[in-house]
Amino acid sequence: MVELRKKKINNVTAFIVLILTDLSLWFAIPLMDKGYILNYSLIWIFVVVIQVTGKAFFGVWVYKLYKEAYTDILTGLYNRRYFYKRLPNAIMKIPFSLLLIDIDNFKSINDTYGHVVGDFVLRQFADILRSKARKDDIIARWGGEEFVMALPQTGVDEAFHIADAIRKAVEGHYFCCEGVTCNITVSIGIASIDERADIDDIEQFFVTADKALYKAKENKNYITVTKL
Repeated sequence: MVELRKKKINNVTAFIVLILTDLSLWFAIPLMDKGYILNYSLIWIFVVVIQVTGKAFFGVWVYKLYKEAYTDILTGLYNRRYFYKRLPNAIMKIPFSLLLIDIDNFKSINDTYGHVVGDFVLRQFADILRSKARKDDIIARWGGEEFVMALPQTGVDEAFHIADAIRKAVEGHYFCCEGVTCNITVSIGIASIDERADIDDIEQFFVTADKALYKAKENKNYITVTKL
């Protein structure tokens, strides 16, 4: 409730700043017309400063709202909404591959060490994904302990190489938090499409990758690849 109240206050503040910024020009012109201001250059400098400051504040506020709408608050990665927004353009850069990544037995970490450690593991895992991603790759938290990566212009062999680098990095990483040290592994399902394939249904990628992930989870710490 407090957080909601803060957001409402921020919204009102930004709106007031924007209105006052624009009204400053309307107040300045009548004053100059009536001869109240002898040095026009000073008032124009004053107006410009207010205009620039107000618009900059409003721009920062809009950017903050944009980030809140498209960012997962725990890991700092993009969320599912943003991923769906970017996917149609990314999928056109064929060959294209999609990785679904799931942390093995994550529930046992929460049950054994608590959610504080579990959240820390998720944040550290997100950092590993960032370190293995390339410039045009899109990473998002899909939900819970499941993550997704879109790999434009990436064939099945290169996608497997990236997935295996992630798997090995996670397997060899020690997650330490509040005196607790634990290891995790991940299972990864890959759906890949090449130049010869037709792109009819984006959801088909997720269905295919999810089936591949399901097979990988049967072994744990494993990667399964499927071509459309």
